Amino acid sequence: MKQKILNYQAYNKSRKVKAINFNPTTATLFFKIIPYLLHCNYPDLPGYIENGNCKFGIYRFAADEIVSGELFRRYFPDSTARSIKTPSPYALNPYIHSLKTIGSIGTIAQAAKSDCDYWVSVRHEDLGSEGLALLEEKCRLIEEWALKQGIEIYFFLMDIQQTRENKFESSAEEESAGSALKLFLKDELFRTHILVAGKMLLWWLIPPRLTDKQYRNYVIKLRKYGLSNENYIDLGYLSDIPKAEIFGACLWQLNKALDSPFKSVIKFAYLELLLRNKEDTLPLFSSKILCRVTFPELLPKKEKVLDVTDLDPYLLLARDIVAFYQNQTSGNKEDHLIRECLFLKTLEGMRHQGNKRHQERIMALMQTWNLLPENLGHFMRIKQWNYNELLDSGTEVHNYLLSTYKRLRWFFTTFAKDTGLTITQRDISILGRKLFTFYQSKPDKIEYIRSLSRDLMLQRDITFHITRYEGINYFYAFQGEISPHNIKANPSLQIRRDTDLVTLMAWLTVNGIINKSTQLHLTKNFMHVNLTEIQAVTEKLFEKFPLIKFANIPADELLEKETIVQCLCIVNFHKLPVHGEKELHSSIISLNNYGEHFIHHYTTVVQLKNQFRQLLTKHFVSKWNGNLEVYIPNQPEQFYIEEMLNK
Repeated sequence: MKQKILNYQAYNKSRKVKAINFNPTTATLFFKIIPYLLHCNYPDLPGYIENGNCKFGIYRFAADEIVSGELFRRYFPDSTARSIKTPSPYALNPYIHSLKTIGSIGTIAQAAKSDCDYWVSVRHEDLGSEGLALLEEKCRLIEEWALKQGIEIYFFLMDIQQTRENKFESSAEEESAGSALKLFLKDELFRTHILVAGKMLLWWLIPPRLTDKQYRNYVIKLRKYGLSNENYIDLGYLSDIPKAEIFGACLWQLNKALDSPFKSVIKFAYLELLLRNKEDTLPLFSSKILCRVTFPELLPKKEKVLDVTDLDPYLLLARDIVAFYQNQTSGNKEDHLIRECLFLKTLEGMRHQGNKRHQERIMALMQTWNLLPENLGHFMRIKQWNYNELLDSGTEVHNYLLSTYKRLRWFFTTFAKDTGLTITQRDISILGRKLFTFYQSKPDKIEYIRSLSRDLMLQRDITFHITRYEGINYFYAFQGEISPHNIKANPSLQIRRDTDLVTLMAWLTVNGIINKSTQLHLTKNFMHVNLTEIQAVTEKLFEKFPLIKFANIPADELLEKETIVQCLCIVNFHKLPVHGEKELHSSIISLNNYGEHFIHHYTTVVQLKNQFRQLLTKHFVSKWNGNLEVYIPNQPEQFYIEEMLNK
């Protein structure tokens, strides 16, 4: 037993070292400063709660040893918390039994923009309702402080008993859409977590493939060995997942994929691997990690025992998935896509990592395990891909996700009718609405592109070009800074063409192809359009319509009736002659509570005023309510237009 504990400690340390190698500064925040702030409560430190009933502190956390005086002063130079003249800021009776990360931290999947999710194990009965609320508020304040330091962190306060019983009645329900993920969430915790502070999971010392009764008997046996509650935390066991839970997990993972789909391919493929298993219960990857770390003697004889430094849960899972797809006889051999998405995720992290030896080790392992894409050089140069190459690759990933979802849904409804769904109708409605928001076509809707990642689609330079053909004006957006003479020679750099410039600018903004950092350019043209006005309109679009993050759309909004929440009206952008109230061209870009954008065009003042009236009476959208702005570009007839609109 002692050797198993040592094996686990070595593995946990190696995961921390990987995170440190990736970025020492963020690792210091993740593993030292953040837990320190949870362990203490002092007026001049982040997370302070001015209420004596606030419960805080982490078991077995040696605050002064982990955060040295020098490190403390670096982050909190003006604090008197550690002065000998002040009372100790630390908890006399800690209430946080275990603090763990869950997710990509310390794996090849970690990226510069990776957030850090903390699983905070507490006992609700010890905290009480007030104590729990105060600790949640403390966590929220620390999250806000961390954001100012340039890192995104989230705390999930999880009751130990509920976790053991797979109930998860906490703020994690909002993150997982409640019933969509239950045991999958626990599986992810077990296979990806790093113990940051507090008690080690007893799970690491329990062999895989036990029944619930065998697990309980084994825990009693471990207690007889002297493993006490003071050093270990029992979050329960996980031997399998019912297939009934997979449908909800698929639906949830497809929703997670909307912002950066290539990052979700591995997890989505894992679901297919599980569902296509012929057994009624599913072999979990967390069990394989458990075997490799603390029960190597239970590995199949053909399996090579790996050094702890090579035990990367993300990489090992990808290896299993690639092998699974290679062995498929149905024609759905998607192993090439798995390799490509895995490499892009790895590359994303390696670009921000200074440790060359670690990079070389990752590449060597991926090559040994046949995880590198066939056209490696092409993917190494992804930053130089043109827009259409990015879009083609993104379309392939989206098609894979959608086709896999359809296969899994068909498989589930055909062969698992008697198992019963574990996802609730409410959560099906929430998650289904997000998918409709992204994929469904509607009249006048500004559609979302199916990209690899919205971060990858952002352009440093965009050139607008205007032509006229058979009496129709065409507006183009090209990738990069291009002169008029080179337009025809670079058709592959064309991003989009439209017959309306405002529609084109709105589409570029909504899809994250341009933002405030993008340099805009305009070729010489025959219209009353200048670059200054284009820049002014895009700035209004950025201000009114920040890039939608689908993961952050509130669940409650998705259950409400569709309503418009924000509008921007652009009047006479092309500075056409105004013929009294008979002709005045304008456009209204709107955003609804589901995250959908629409654009409508009007040709008269009467049409526009009627629309303003409808927006006010039906959606409570108006200038007075602060959710409608009317923008009129500088022009000779500007005052006249304003006068007409205000009549």
